[in-house]
Amino acid sequence: MKPKFLLLLLLLCSTMLAGAQFVNGELYLEINLTASPQLTITPKGKNTNITVAEKDGLISRKFESSITINIMNPETLVHYAILDFTEVVYKAKEDENAVVRDFFAWENSRLKIKKELQHFLPESFTSEEEAKQYALKQGIPIDKIKEVQVLNSTVQIQDATGNICYMETPLKIHSEAELSFNSDSYAYSGDFILKTVKKKIVLNQFLPLENYLAGVVQNEIGDNAPAEALKAQIVAARTQALNLLLNNKHKADGYDLCNSTHCQVYRGKYLLNEQILQAIYECSSEVLFFNGNLAETTYHSCCGGKTEAADIIWNGKPINYLKGVSCIIKVNSYNLSKEKDAREWIDKYLAEGEMSSWERGALSWNKSISHNQLATNAGLTSINRIEIIQRGYSGRITKIKLIGNDTIFLNSEYQIRQVFGNLLSSFFYIEGPYRIAKETVIIIPYQTIKIKGRGAGHGVGMCQVGALRMARKGTKYKEILLHYYPETTINKEWIDD
Repeated sequence: MKPKFLLLLLLLCSTMLAGAQFVNGELYLEINLTASPQLTITPKGKNTNITVAEKDGLISRKFESSITINIMNPETLVHYAILDFTEVVYKAKEDENAVVRDFFAWENSRLKIKKELQHFLPESFTSEEEAKQYALKQGIPIDKIKEVQVLNSTVQIQDATGNICYMETPLKIHSEAELSFNSDSYAYSGDFILKTVKKKIVLNQFLPLENYLAGVVQNEIGDNAPAEALKAQIVAARTQALNLLLNNKHKADGYDLCNSTHCQVYRGKYLLNEQILQAIYECSSEVLFFNGNLAETTYHSCCGGKTEAADIIWNGKPINYLKGVSCIIKVNSYNLSKEKDAREWIDKYLAEGEMSSWERGALSWNKSISHNQLATNAGLTSINRIEIIQRGYSGRITKIKLIGNDTIFLNSEYQIRQVFGNLLSSFFYIEGPYRIAKETVIIIPYQTIKIKGRGAGHGVGMCQVGALRMARKGTKYKEILLHYYPETTINKEWIDD
């Protein structure tokens, strides 16, 4: 155990991990780009100035070449303390034994940023095991032990010529020119925040929500999409971003949102596309509401004909506005929950002349997997029989049984896709003979299992291929959104600064 004064020092050096702010009525976010033990920043052009400044701005450096940043003494950045109690306040109080964390809340149909004060006992520990031993002796529950991050750590910065300097985090980094990080092929420009969290260098881009959306939309639906499809995607993505913020999933990681599919795909370069910026302007601040709350506006690449109910895919409670809907008129005469209809529909040619290559690839696809590989993926040594127990409204297989040296039940759409070889969706059939016994589809697999499928993604919410099709036929973005999220309303009044 460390002396008490060290914990006080630790807490005094702690700051808020997530950095979202309301600035002049606009929401700014920290979007994580990378988290690694070492960070290399490389300018994409020549004579590029990279400005690196400490938080207070008193110490600032300019670099005209690539720089490499390392944490000094990373083993000292994580300590363990025992949580006494937590309180939520609008304004942080001065308390030497409290760690301040921002978090998001939804009150009276408004997004609010609140402050959470974690009050700790005055003891500090260098290891979790040491903290557990102390807690047991004092009769304190083990779940009261928390990691406490020291964010104001020192990093070493070395430029391309070998010059070295030392600066204290968090750091503000700025470049008008594009930068790449750790040899990433993507490039970003603007303002960045560098922190040390969990013994790693965390680099975030700091930008307005609307600019973030521009970088999301071009990667999610494409920069050549019709304007109405772009606007539908923007509103859905904006609503989803706010939902993710309210979940506070990444607050302990040092940022607000990640840049991968776990949140939404963000790759920067948003200033290069005027069409997207115009679409954002035309639906500025619009989000979807349901009964005074933000709607869950999940979306996917391609439903394949019908979207799926959220409760069928994720085994939760039914959601009024996330039920299965038809995406193509022709599909209305098919009951895709039935094997015969599902197979017939999958075999239909549905591609249209205006479709891009990725749309066509999502709409119809083929895959094969060996008998042995399927068994291995399922944790079996052999498979003698495959039983399809349930298809959803969209035709996606939601329950399947694999019988071999053991019996394995797969009850997750995502799990089914992974076991069968990382399929685009679970809306597929296995080629070859089959029989039906009491509505269960029974298949005896060949050595090579050939799969024919349709759709891409989980199938819940807005179908991007469907949105593109509707927009090309002249449907306005509000109609597109209400088709995929029925009973929702569009609202622009959601921010509370």
